[in-house]
Amino acid sequence: MIIDGHSHACGRFLTAESIIKTLDSNGVDKVILTSGELNSKAEYSLPNIAALFPHRNVVKLSNYLTKFMMKLSGKVKDIPMGNEHVYDLTQKTKDRVIQFIWITSQINKPSDYLDKKRTVCDFKGVKLHQCWEKSSVDSDFFREVACWAEKNDLPLFIHLSNDSEVAKLIEYKKNHPELKLIVAHLFGLAVFIKKNLKDKNLYFDTSPFQLISKKRLIDAIRFAGADKILFGTDTPYSGKDNIRQSINRIKNLEISNCDKELILGGNIQKLLKLQDSNAS
Repeated sequence: MIIDGHSHACGRFLTAESIIKTLDSNGVDKVILTSGELNSKAEYSLPNIAALFPHRNVVKLSNYLTKFMMKLSGKVKDIPMGNEHVYDLTQKTKDRVIQFIWITSQINKPSDYLDKKRTVCDFKGVKLHQCWEKSSVDSDFFREVACWAEKNDLPLFIHLSNDSEVAKLIEYKKNHPELKLIVAHLFGLAVFIKKNLKDKNLYFDTSPFQLISKKRLIDAIRFAGADKILFGTDTPYSGKDNIRQSINRIKNLEISNCDKELILGGNIQKLLKLQDSNAS
């Protein structure tokens, strides 16, 4: 089973029809979707920066650009409506879409919001993004959301903004070993390695291949183990034909076929307690 563990409900994943067509054409069984740019059909072209700087965390550059654009656009205000759209897609795609709900600090009483939405949406994870809005791991907002996720045994997926936030997250994770945490884009991998933080509930997302070099991906596998690496594409923010190229990169790694299967879908399937099913 191949599961795209990180994409957004816009671009080619805006409608149920285009989602199913895209998944089928790329041999992907399921996709984890969160909100994106509301009602946007835009596709993006991302250069392969990682190939030029294989040792660097080039996601930092992307973070600066994202922060700038989001500050100008104010699109973070649309995230709650985007959550509603993702839920609608889960209903129209016959189990091909899995929802992670994206929560922002504009939402009053995050725990109440998550409780209410879970009774309706049955989402499988929670997302935070420090580049779409300014937030910090040492905030009351983060602690409330993280505690809710841990209490409800759901993974927390976080896109971190800088190494300072990575350090704060590492300290938080040390004190909350039961929190199921997914770190987007291998961000801060070098800090995790330096601090030697790895546990049974810490996972790293591989997306997108244009910002994650093969070297850094191999470093993550060697450090955390293949069973802690989750395949993702970050569609549509990662360029055309990104899904096929992302899959091929994993398949071409010099690791065992078993490890490839874990990364491409087995790990997220186990983490989310998904039943085996044949995609149609």
